[in-house]
Amino acid sequence: MFTLFKRRNFGDYVSDTFVFFKLTGKHYLKNYFTINGALLLILVAASYFLFQVYFDFFLKIDPNGNNFDYLENYLNNNIGLVVLIAVALLLFMIFLSMLNYAVPVIYMDLYREKNGNAFGTKEILSRFKAKFGQIAVFFLVTVFLITPILMVVFALLFLLCFILIGIPLLLFAIPTAFSWITLSFFEYLNTDKGVFQSYGSGFKHLTKQYFPIVGSSMIIYIIIQVAMTVFTMIPYMLGLVSVFTGIEEGSRGTDATATVSIMMTMVMVFSLLMSYILNNLLLVNQGLVYYSRQEFDENKSADFSIDLIGSE
Repeated sequence: MFTLFKRRNFGDYVSDTFVFFKLTGKHYLKNYFTINGALLLILVAASYFLFQVYFDFFLKIDPNGNNFDYLENYLNNNIGLVVLIAVALLLFMIFLSMLNYAVPVIYMDLYREKNGNAFGTKEILSRFKAKFGQIAVFFLVTVFLITPILMVVFALLFLLCFILIGIPLLLFAIPTAFSWITLSFFEYLNTDKGVFQSYGSGFKHLTKQYFPIVGSSMIIYIIIQVAMTVFTMIPYMLGLVSVFTGIEEGSRGTDATATVSIMMTMVMVFSLLMSYILNNLLLVNQGLVYYSRQEFDENKSADFSIDLIGSE
């Protein structure tokens, strides 16, 4: 059984993230894909269609700009349908993001509550439905209040890049913002605190162990980016090989264009899908930070050990 309540430092945050998936990854991923699998397939199909249309259009632009005229006429004649599809996709992406961010939080709380993984998809979905209102409130506050504030901060840091000092600050600002929001989300869903009080608690958790928390987040993010780069290069290289092979064999330009379009679409769709899946590493990492900070502040492991007595 994996120990949630443990006093961790930088190295522990990174290593224990992978230990968590080693010990309970099969159960975690089974529930994750059971809940999100159908929605991810819909995302793949929709994004493939949209990226394919996008790349087909821009790879076939002629010098006279007739493609742009066609696009403008199509949008003018079908503005209602375009708006409806855009709104539907936006709502779908919001719901999928809410579900993807909530599942790791709920899973780890149930893991704590059940003293292990003696629960299933039904319990996770039941908890998600019960807390849906809270999740929606948190996302609304984050999008319409916290995000604009962060955008102003990032803009100022970007301007500071011209005098070099902004570069390291900007590098730390992104994982700092992610850790702050995620720790606040864990606090909000696992306690009776309000959303703004949870953001205050999340900030306190972050500042009490800033460099280990932000540093571990940066390391996990780098690992994710390296993994995504390696995997996305496979279809990309295969596409390039097919293009050059077609050129050597004298294939028509339209065939090469179609190949490039499909290749770029596959890379974008795969990157989008992997970003959702691999984001679980970051969320679990921040979950370990959350439970570790509880151990530092409240010595939760003593109570947890008492609860384990006789549980088996």
